[in-house]
Amino acid sequence: MSPRILVVDDHLIVLDGLRRLIDAEPGWQVAATCKTAAEAIEIVSTRPVDLVVADLRMPEMNGLDLIRRLHGDRPGLACVLLTADISEQELAEAMRLGVRGIVLKEQAPSALVECIRAVMAGRTSVVDQGLSAEIDRIRERDIERRSVLQKLTPRELEISRLAAAGLRSREIAVRLGIAPGTVKLHLHSVYSKLDITTRVELANIFQRLQLGSN
Repeated sequence: MSPRILVVDDHLIVLDGLRRLIDAEPGWQVAATCKTAAEAIEIVSTRPVDLVVADLRMPEMNGLDLIRRLHGDRPGLACVLLTADISEQELAEAMRLGVRGIVLKEQAPSALVECIRAVMAGRTSVVDQGLSAEIDRIRERDIERRSVLQKLTPRELEISRLAAAGLRSREIAVRLGIAPGTVKLHLHSVYSKLDITTRVELANIFQRLQLGSN
């Protein structure tokens, strides 16, 4: 397949370099280059595009916000993030949005070529070993998070969040309009399901798995 690639970056020098890099690959085509996310949204809505390479850090609308918008209309559109750095939170969000490739700007140009080739073949590509290890940790955490959510009832989850935030049983009871004894019964069930014995352990789990809010 000859991919039609859209490149989005707010720096003209970077845009020109990426266009030359992609055009040098036999069969590859730069569908367009855009300085802003708004331009990219317009291009995707009016032209055939197979893959988007977007800078993570752009003014007005960053790369993640752009991908979120694009996937609203075209969920299957392949996307690659290009960035100088990325936080754990941004990395987790990129995975949730279905980003298929991440390339650090410090890497050689060939890394982006390899990434695009892998993504167009249906694979996920993160060339940097540190990022790959971080993605593995995020995936393991997400699996554990889903497991906890499946084990607890909505009421148990609600009470657990309040307990993990430091509220005592009586305070939780007042907030939810139930008896303190009912709160304790629910917490006993939660402890049993999660194989823990204290509120400290509960708080640690909820903090680590980011279960403090919906």
